[in-house]
Amino acid sequence: MALSTRGKVATGRPSGGRGQAASSIAAGNLTTAAGSGLPLPRSELMSAGRSIVRCMRRVTAGTDPSAYTAADVTQLIGDAARIGALASILDPAAGLVSLAAAGTGANAEADSPGEVVERLRRDFGQLGYLQGVLDENLSQLDGQLAGLDGLPDGPAAVEVPELPADLAALSDEELRSARSAWAVRADVDFDALIQAQEEMNDLDDRRRNLGHQVDAISDLMARLDEAGTTLVPSHFGDTLCYGLGWHLAGDSTRMCGSLRESRAQARVSARPATIAAQTSPGALASSAAGPAATTPSPARPRGTPFAEWAAANKFEGGRLAILQSLAGLQRWCGFYDALTGTVQRQLVQLRAQADAASTARRLLSAELQRRALKASEKPASAS
Repeated sequence: MALSTRGKVATGRPSGGRGQAASSIAAGNLTTAAGSGLPLPRSELMSAGRSIVRCMRRVTAGTDPSAYTAADVTQLIGDAARIGALASILDPAAGLVSLAAAGTGANAEADSPGEVVERLRRDFGQLGYLQGVLDENLSQLDGQLAGLDGLPDGPAAVEVPELPADLAALSDEELRSARSAWAVRADVDFDALIQAQEEMNDLDDRRRNLGHQVDAISDLMARLDEAGTTLVPSHFGDTLCYGLGWHLAGDSTRMCGSLRESRAQARVSARPATIAAQTSPGALASSAAGPAATTPSPARPRGTPFAEWAAANKFEGGRLAILQSLAGLQRWCGFYDALTGTVQRQLVQLRAQADAASTARRLLSAELQRRALKASEKPASAS
């Protein structure tokens, strides 16, 4: 199934022949570079996701493209073109220029199946990123982002009366009632805004930490030797297994569930840790007296040789497995970036609602003040 063409996108790449349809896909009203709220129906998002999975399997299967059947070639070209078209929606802001170019190149008559596979191999991590963006968009369409997308999960905003253009038309009782209602609305809206901002801060922390992990494992892959003597620090090993697991077995439903569970655990563990840090006598003493003297400890090993670590953790495939692990981490990068766009959109809406409620409350209070001052002036003028 080809992605629908709604409108026109300037991709910065030449188009023509079979590549023309891929480069003219609609952008719609994207709210962020990551692509939260892609203007595509669920069926097309699902189709694009299957194309990514098939391409990633071809890249890592080790099959010689020269042995592909005509049907294999047709499917490869169609999948690559579909991926390139989807990447073009997010390009250039999301940094998927090379992936979009690879998809466009798949439509060129001169590109052999081997060249298409090689292009996709070089952009393997970007395929994972695009997969994560799709996961977030599918989760959004399926209503799985409740509690993660910045929407308030507390009490619903109370009904408030519509304010007339002239507040003087309200009776004193109506004025006080309206002011109370708008005061409650302002509190609810600001509480929701604060909650959404906390969710945004959590996402920013996760995106920052994930970026460090991607950099560290990329460096490890670049340093890996054929004998497998390159050392793997223990925390890198955990991250390698984590990324590979999400590349092999992850889906949008599991990603939402994992993020929700992780946030719940972080909230529970943060409370006692904060209290202990603030009330611990040792912490207070060390902050007042400065760093305590430490006894030198024996040097710890810097890590385990990769070959030894991989055998112990059933991490097969060498550099290719590390590449797959990076794709799993990049999948979370895409998911987080797209989810950030969703929360950003909610923040804008919640900020506007909170500002409107605050303004209405202030105007009603000002009218009450005006009437109170006017009433206090009457006895003085009469005397």
